[in-house]
Amino acid sequence: MPTKATKHTPASTPLARLRAWCGRPNEPTNTAFLMILLAGPTSVRAHPKSTMVCIAKAHTRPLLTATDIKGSFERPHSIDVSINGREYGPTAGIKPLRQAVANLYNEHHRQGKESKYTWENVCIVPGGRAGLIRIAAVLGNAYLGFFIPDYTAYNEMLGLFRNFAAIPIPLSRDDKYHIHADKIAEEIRRGTSVILTSNPRNPTGKMVANPELSSIQDICRDRATLIMDEFYGGYNYTTGCDGQVVSAADNVHDVDRDDVLIIDGLTKRFRLPGWRVAWIVGPKEFIKAIGSCGSYLDGGTNVPFQEAAIPMLEPTKVRNEMKALQTHFRDKRDYLVRRLTEMGFDLPYTPDSTFYLWLNLEQLPQAINDGLNFFQACLEEKVIVVPGIFFDLNPSKRRDLFDSPCHHFVRVSYGPRMDHLKAGLDGFERVLKKHDAFPLKDA
Repeated sequence: MPTKATKHTPASTPLARLRAWCGRPNEPTNTAFLMILLAGPTSVRAHPKSTMVCIAKAHTRPLLTATDIKGSFERPHSIDVSINGREYGPTAGIKPLRQAVANLYNEHHRQGKESKYTWENVCIVPGGRAGLIRIAAVLGNAYLGFFIPDYTAYNEMLGLFRNFAAIPIPLSRDDKYHIHADKIAEEIRRGTSVILTSNPRNPTGKMVANPELSSIQDICRDRATLIMDEFYGGYNYTTGCDGQVVSAADNVHDVDRDDVLIIDGLTKRFRLPGWRVAWIVGPKEFIKAIGSCGSYLDGGTNVPFQEAAIPMLEPTKVRNEMKALQTHFRDKRDYLVRRLTEMGFDLPYTPDSTFYLWLNLEQLPQAINDGLNFFQACLEEKVIVVPGIFFDLNPSKRRDLFDSPCHHFVRVSYGPRMDHLKAGLDGFERVLKKHDAFPLKDA
């Protein structure tokens, strides 16, 4: 059995620096932790002008451009600023963009259904985190269930407000981190009245699709509010790269009665994280409150970028964009899986969505079989991954960091350009060779 990291680690190691940071009021985010590590004595610090190959995040440099993805539409190179764009905008977003989002959901997810979204069912927010914070601000007193592992930014939302109690729901790696409908029913019987999850799921690269997603929504209807983070919905490899997007909007019976809040935006599937344009779709009553609280939380979304986003959301254009996106990232997923398998990694499943792979390191030598030490070893080869412990949401800090079920994992991204993905995996191979990992595989 792999041993967990000792608490008596020399001060220069990543474990000690992380422990020192965790003594502060807020736990580290991915970015903060990278800064802590880079402050230490690494080969990257010794060569500050060297190129870092990042396979941690798709929207870190170098960015993919439209020309990198065959069939993708060209993104704006400049933006006209209208007279209205110089003024404060509505904190719920400008009406034309809200209507464009509603129209997109109706065309892609509400065909043949009597209940349709309108602009009043949409709130524009300045990014996903801002959207989550707004949702948290309008929730009443509740038990809020969240899953482990899941997106790191949920810690901020879960730890900031005291109007709800955060209840962790661990998922089993033996079950490929799947969310089952009967698990949701069990949590509701225990008193959970709000459920937060990403779908498709960051970091595991798995998703809940219909009919099981529909069953979960049936169980929650009139009993619990579902907060669905669907930023990776476009990265769906289960339908032959036909452009279909995974969304709970398919299964909503009444857009104003079903307590389903969907958050998405331009960040991931349109690859425009710098625009900070996202949206929340849900019942009018929720949306009105979410729009209002923006006046004291974030002030609203940049108006010129909202105006520029409107033509991007034409439904046929989006469908074609998703086809191109899915084909491109499925091919990179297949390349990543093949390379890791050839290195000797035993992968229990192939991701069916997102651009992430949740890599188990327990099969490696002890010196690199946890996320922090593997991160350090990769850093010396100018490669970055995200240690798994950052996806172990722990807002109440009730659990020791190194007792985490995510301690022996890293999240690997196949979001960067293919040449950088190849270079990053070459760095993996150097790390494995240096530590004599998988010797039988090499024989």
